[in-house]
Amino acid sequence: MANFDGELLSRTFKNVSYCFCRRCCIFESDRSEELPSFIRQYGGKLWKPFAILPNIEGQKFTIGETFTSRKKQGEFIFWKRPMKDQLNIMADGNLPVCEITCDENKYWVTPLLSGGEVVAVNDIAIQDSTELKFGDYLSLGVPATPDKFENWKRTQTNFFPFPTTENEHAIPECPTAWANKELDAFKNTLRLFLLFQRREYDFDLFWKRELEEKRKKTSKNDSDDDDLDVEHVEKTEAGFTPQLDELAVSHILSYLPLNDVKNARFLSRVWNQEALRLIKKKGLVKLDFSFGYQKLDDSTKLLRYNHEMEVNPIPHWRITIPSIGLDEDWHEVHPSQGGKIIADLHWFLGLRTHNVTTLQLGGTIASKFDYKTQVKILRRCPTQTIQYFELGWTWRTVKTSGRRYKFPSSIKFTNLKTIAFSMDDGDYRGDHSEDYSSLTPLLTPLISAVKGVRVLILDCPCSPLLGTFYDLAQPFWNLEEITIKETLTLKGLNFLNKLKKPLRKMTLGRFEYVESAQYLEFGRLLRKHSQTLTSLEITLGNWVNSNTVLNLPIFPSLKELHMWMDFWCHEDETFKIKLSFDGDDVISYSKHFPSLQTLELGEDDPGIVVDANEKNELDLLDIFFPLGHGVDGDAGFQVCKTLRHLDLPAEATLESGQIFARVGKIARMFPNVLNPWINKARESSENPTEQVSSN
Repeated sequence: MANFDGELLSRTFKNVSYCFCRRCCIFESDRSEELPSFIRQYGGKLWKPFAILPNIEGQKFTIGETFTSRKKQGEFIFWKRPMKDQLNIMADGNLPVCEITCDENKYWVTPLLSGGEVVAVNDIAIQDSTELKFGDYLSLGVPATPDKFENWKRTQTNFFPFPTTENEHAIPECPTAWANKELDAFKNTLRLFLLFQRREYDFDLFWKRELEEKRKKTSKNDSDDDDLDVEHVEKTEAGFTPQLDELAVSHILSYLPLNDVKNARFLSRVWNQEALRLIKKKGLVKLDFSFGYQKLDDSTKLLRYNHEMEVNPIPHWRITIPSIGLDEDWHEVHPSQGGKIIADLHWFLGLRTHNVTTLQLGGTIASKFDYKTQVKILRRCPTQTIQYFELGWTWRTVKTSGRRYKFPSSIKFTNLKTIAFSMDDGDYRGDHSEDYSSLTPLLTPLISAVKGVRVLILDCPCSPLLGTFYDLAQPFWNLEEITIKETLTLKGLNFLNKLKKPLRKMTLGRFEYVESAQYLEFGRLLRKHSQTLTSLEITLGNWVNSNTVLNLPIFPSLKELHMWMDFWCHEDETFKIKLSFDGDDVISYSKHFPSLQTLELGEDDPGIVVDANEKNELDLLDIFFPLGHGVDGDAGFQVCKTLRHLDLPAEATLESGQIFARVGKIARMFPNVLNPWINKARESSENPTEQVSSN
C-alpha cells in the first residue's frame, strides 16, 4: 500500500442532500444536478465518505456506538446501528463492532462481538484478524431473516415508500428520501456495507472539470496523457504540473484563493511544498465541533491534522466546543459524543508540539460543566506562544449567568499582543435583558491577565455583557489600537476616556446620541489622540438634536480615514449632524489631513439608493469634496496629492447626478488615485466625445 491512507465509503444516491445530518435530507427541496466532489463512483454505484483511516504504524481504529477511552479504543469512529429497535436486535449496542489496525503498512480488521453480530469481508464472515485490502467490502451488523425483514417493511409502509428492485435508484419525494439509503445499507442481511478504498482528495469541481477537458482534448497516444487524467492527478505525486521551479510556483500560488491553494498541493511535490508554505501563513485550522460529529469523517479530524501537518503545522487555530448534553434545557451533542471531543482535544493538546500564535476559542456554555470543560481546554493550549487570542463564548442566559464563574489566575499569556472579546448571550431575538454582573469573578481576573496587550477588539452584540466589561475594565497601559464594532454607548465613551496612552488606530461602531454634549465629548476624545492616530473609522448616527456639530481636530499622521453615516431615521428625524474641521467649516486636506492616503466614505446601509434630489443624502460627499463651482483654481477647489485610495458608495458615485457631473473635478482633485471610475473620468477628459459610464 506504499503508505497510502485509506477511507471507508458508504452507499449514497443521486439527487439527495449530501449533508451528513439526516434531518437536512427531510427538509431539503433544492436538489443540485451536479454531484459534490467528495462523491465517489465505483462499480456503477455512488459512495460517500464514512471515515478516513490515516496509515500510521500501530494506529488502531474502533467502530462502535459508545466511546470509552482513547487508550482502549484508539481512534473511535461513531456508528449507530440503524433500526436496531425495529429489528429487535439483541446484541449489546454499547459494545464496539470491530477494530482496524495499521501494521507493517497493511490494514487489518478484527471483530469484537459475538452473539449473532457479524463482521464480514467480501461477504465472508471473519472470526480473527483479517487483512483489509483496497477494493474490499466490509459489512457490519446483525443478520435478520427474510420474514422479519418483510414484517418490518409492512409496519413502515405508511412512512417510507420503499423502491422496487427494478428501480433501486429511484428516490421518493421528501421527507422520506433517506429511506433508500437505509435499505441499501442493509440489503438482504440488514448490515452496514462499507467499501474500503485508497483515500482520494476532494478536488474542487472547477479543477476537476478543467482537467477532464484537457484530458479529452489530448490524444490517447500522447505521452503526457497520463498527466492530464483526473485519477492520475489525484492519486500520484507526479500529477499534472508545468515544469516550474519553486519561485515560479510560489508566485502563481500567491494569486490563488486559499481553497485552490489547497487543491494545488496534490499536483506534485513542488506544488505541495510551496502550497504548504502559503497555507501556513494564511491558513486557519478550524477545529470546529459546534454540532458534534455530524460529518462522519470528523471523528478522525485531529488525528489526521496531526499526521498530515506534523512537519508543517499551521499556527492559526479556531477551536469551537459545543455544549455537552448534561443540561436538560439546552445541549448540542450527546454526552458520548462530547466525551470523545474532550478526549480528542486533551490528547491533541497534550502532545505539546504546537507553536500556536493565533487562537480563537468559542462554543456554547449552558452549564457549569461546559465552562469547566472550556477552561480545561484553554489550560492545555500553548498560551506562552499565543499572540492573538479571541474569546467567543456564547452564554445561554438565566441559568448560566446567575452562577459564579472564575477565570483561573494560573493561565498566563506571556506574549499576547491582541485580545478580542466576541462573547454573546445567544439571544437572537434581541432582548439582551440578562444581568451579567455575576460574571465579575470571571471578567476581572481575565482582564487583569490581558491588560498588557497592544490591541483590543470588542465585538459583543450583547450590550449588557459589554457594559459589564466597561464597568470592570481598568486602563490598558500599553494599548495602541482599539476596535468597538457595536454601537458606542456612554459607558464605552467613558471607557475610552480612561485610556492614558495615545492610540494609533481607532475603529468605532455607530455613535448615536440625542444630546450635543456627547458629541462635544466625542470630539475631545478624538483631539486627545489626533497627534498619533494613523487610522480612524467611525460611523455617525443620525438620531441627534438639530444643528449638532462634531468638530474634528487636525490629524497630522492620519493615513486612513473611513467615515460612515447611518441613514436610519427615527420617526421624522433626518440626518442633521454637521462636521467642522478644527473650527473651520471647509476641509483643507493640506492642513487637516496632510498625510492622508486612504479615504472611504459612505452610508451604513449599502442597499439604500442615493437620490440626487434629496436634500441631505450627499452631506459627507459635499463636505469632503470642496470642488468649487468653476474651473480649476476657483475658490473652494484644492488638490490632494497624498491620497492613493478613494472608495465611495457605488450608488452615490455612479447614479447621483450631482457627483456624476463632477467626477472630472474629483479626478483632478486627487491626481494619484487610481480606480475604474476615476480612470474613466480621466479618459473622458482627454477624449470629450466619450462619457463616463456607470459600467
